[in-house]
Amino acid sequence: MPINPIAMPHSQNQFSWTKFLSRFIGISLLLIMGFILVFYLSAPFYTFKQPEQFTGKLIYNPYSHISNKIQKDFSFQMNAHHFADVLLNGKFRINLKHNDSIVYAPQSMDVSNFQFIRQFIDSRGDFLNIYRHGYGITNDQQLCIGARKVVWTDYPFFQNLRHKQDIIDRLLRSSRLVALSDPSISYSEKELKYLSGYQLMEFTNVQEESVNSWDLALSNGHRVNLMLSNIEFKGLIINELMLHSNHLFTKTDSPDAVIQALDQGSFFSLTRPATLENSITIRLKSASVERDTFFVLVEPLAASFRFIGQDGKLLQKTDSTDLAAYPIQDSDSYVRTEITFYDGSVIFLNPLSRQKDPEQERQKLYTFNATHTALMRGVYIVLIMLLLQIIYRWQVKKIRK
Repeated sequence: MPINPIAMPHSQNQFSWTKFLSRFIGISLLLIMGFILVFYLSAPFYTFKQPEQFTGKLIYNPYSHISNKIQKDFSFQMNAHHFADVLLNGKFRINLKHNDSIVYAPQSMDVSNFQFIRQFIDSRGDFLNIYRHGYGITNDQQLCIGARKVVWTDYPFFQNLRHKQDIIDRLLRSSRLVALSDPSISYSEKELKYLSGYQLMEFTNVQEESVNSWDLALSNGHRVNLMLSNIEFKGLIINELMLHSNHLFTKTDSPDAVIQALDQGSFFSLTRPATLENSITIRLKSASVERDTFFVLVEPLAASFRFIGQDGKLLQKTDSTDLAAYPIQDSDSYVRTEITFYDGSVIFLNPLSRQKDPEQERQKLYTFNATHTALMRGVYIVLIMLLLQIIYRWQVKKIRK
């Protein structure tokens, strides 16, 4: 059969382009995988101390300043769109043209836009910047409050203890408060035991495993406050017909006052059936410690008060009253309170905790281990160089053949 002399060069040329493209794609994927590998391996190492339970003769009460004469109930709902909704329906709200107002009324603070700052403005024109951090395939996400900038560093495929502590540490450098979002899903018991530096936990449900993660952190001496948020998907609240809100006790609506109340725990979180959204107002009138007894007064009449302590143990339950009293025992490291009402609403109070000093700060368990980090990075560099040399020689031999 006669051979077309023109067809052969064209076929060879087409083959060479196919080979070039396949090699280009292969090398590109290899470089991307190599970059991700180096990024993970170069993550800092930390030395973790053993956590200590809350101890001391003093009792820290986040509600000690509540007074009917000065308190203002600053209520807001924090909405968290489902991440699938963000990706599929373009829910990234960059909010370049306007800012939402902070007001003394139920106010929806929608911060569903991952990795983009959402700005809220008070009556004087001061800004409160909030955004959600986390864009990997894992569920490790954080809520950053009082942010100066967005942190783009993340470990998108998996995270262990040192990776998660590194993220918290980075977020703290540019945000005043950091909340772990739904920690029962994303954090193991060991991680909740040793991780520190954050101030809040954000729950989108109040199921037992979620609340247990809060008790786990508290039982290991981490003074962490609870904040409830609603999940939205396609514009609908999907919290099993329950609406979540948070009620801060502040003198002003300034960002500093809001941040201080969240940091100190001077607020309570409320979950209630969605059908009762516009019904009678539930109030925390006072929560005071007098002669080692904790008194809690609410409005209206509550179905039950549950006082919970170390390891999530139920310390006392008081039924059908608006005023409950719990005598704090010497063995109590912390005491938190859940108040259930007859309409199905539940208040979660932030914990009382023991402390040795009136100005005692939260415990910090981690320190950067420079020696271990430098040593391991050196080892990884040598191994990567050897691997690259092997790949190079393999490619050279393949080309020569």
